[in-house]
Amino acid sequence: MKPRYVVGEALSIARSGRRQTAMAVLLIALALYVPGLLVLISRNLARLAASEAEPVGVVVTLAPTADPHAVADRLATDRRIAKVRIVSSAAALERFRSAYPDLAAAISGLEEAPFPPSLEVMLAASAPVGSGRAIAGAARALPGVDSAESEEDFGRRFHDAVKLLRGAGIFLGAVLSIAAVLSVASAVRLALDLHREEIEIMRLMGATEAAIRAPFWLYASAEGLAGGGVALFLLYATYRTAAAWLARDPHPVIAVLWVRFLDLPTALLVPLAGLVAGFVGSVLSLGRRD
Repeated sequence: MKPRYVVGEALSIARSGRRQTAMAVLLIALALYVPGLLVLISRNLARLAASEAEPVGVVVTLAPTADPHAVADRLATDRRIAKVRIVSSAAALERFRSAYPDLAAAISGLEEAPFPPSLEVMLAASAPVGSGRAIAGAARALPGVDSAESEEDFGRRFHDAVKLLRGAGIFLGAVLSIAAVLSVASAVRLALDLHREEIEIMRLMGATEAAIRAPFWLYASAEGLAGGGVALFLLYATYRTAAAWLARDPHPVIAVLWVRFLDLPTALLVPLAGLVAGFVGSVLSLGRRD
């Protein structure tokens, strides 16, 4: 088999069924776009969770007159606590400005920082479940403590939500990939019917099954690759549109979902998945001798 022959025949197959080819590419693109969108959102949420190397288990808000070091030393005696970090009013203000730059101008004229000093308590890895609530309850009784809230349950729910979103993306990806494979198989079968007489002539002339099927394999793989490329383009267009919209109208919650696009290896998996779906569809369609 000459590559020129295989490519030429694949192009001939594509031209003979342009409508079926376009529909198959569109179905593959949609099948990969939906789970890709969920993966994009879940990865941005996962980056938010991973941005804190040591997850905060308890947040203790101090009175303005309290001694942060004294309260931190009292808390650090608890074996369930790995570390206590002091966050001054100035540091809290700087965090606010970094997280919400659109609101920074509203408090720029204040002479004093509007945030009270606080303590961030990181739990030890060996701390049992529920330690955050127990530590928060004990901290409220300490002098100089204004309030204490456990972040343990929120962190656990947040990680569970990210896992659920990622699992939903994988499940939808599996279901829609099967649909994409079937759509490619259907397109290949239609192309096979259109070229049945030509195939019979090639067999009578002694052509091997590999020579007959290779153009269909290439045609289907190219369909899948094109569909994956369209899906990746749609994902990037969605990301850029969301980023542009948030630049004009910032939103502190929605912005978290569109911090960054997929990294290059993950992005390249989208067209690669389309190529694999196309090839598998062609193999299933040509699985038996016609």
